[in-house]
Amino acid sequence: MGDVVWAQVRSGAGRLVERPVGELRQVRLEQHDPVWQPERYRGRRAIATWWRLADQARHVGCGTLRAREAALSLEFDPQVVTFASWPVRLTWAGRDPGYVPDFFVRLADGQAMLLVCRPGDGTGSRWAQRLELLEAAGRQADWRVRVFGGAEDAVVARNRQRLSQWRHARLRDADTARILHQVFARPQPVTEGVRASYLPELPTVARALHLIWSRELLIDWSRPFVPACSLVWSPMGAP
Repeated sequence: MGDVVWAQVRSGAGRLVERPVGELRQVRLEQHDPVWQPERYRGRRAIATWWRLADQARHVGCGTLRAREAALSLEFDPQVVTFASWPVRLTWAGRDPGYVPDFFVRLADGQAMLLVCRPGDGTGSRWAQRLELLEAAGRQADWRVRVFGGAEDAVVARNRQRLSQWRHARLRDADTARILHQVFARPQPVTEGVRASYLPELPTVARALHLIWSRELLIDWSRPFVPACSLVWSPMGAP
């Protein structure tokens, strides 16, 4: 379809403005306020919540549990720099009320990406029309488009959810990391490695879990992670 996609965004002053989506190629929409937020009312089936971005002084909105899962997957992705919720509404000129993608993402190579969560019934004509709109917007604005349908593996998702508690960079300590890389040159559980390091137990466990989250220490993500049992190793060694 050759029609122009229009985008509604908020200006720096907070006003809603509309323009062809192609004019937004260089616009940092991840820094813009939302154009929409889910309504809150009794009996609402979707769950609106806020996800705190690690090491950034802001939150992103998640309209459903799947969107929250998608936000966690974005934080885990080393190619993602930052992202924002609902900063743009896309529409064909004069055709419909439009569609607001879940997240606008900025990648490490500078590329922008729209991430949308596939609905539970994401096989109907309405979803197909939304995909057509998203793909056209992506072509016109030079944005990538990714559809999130849920975690590819339930065990990986649970491990990621559990370790996300230790994702913040405040847990990083270069001296501790150096010692832990030496300790985990031989694969062993977190608890054993921490004892072998002779460092204070509680802060060292937290720092070890942060290194696992950031993939500086390695685990088998396909198996349930249990700190007292699961093997951890440094990439300088091999299990």
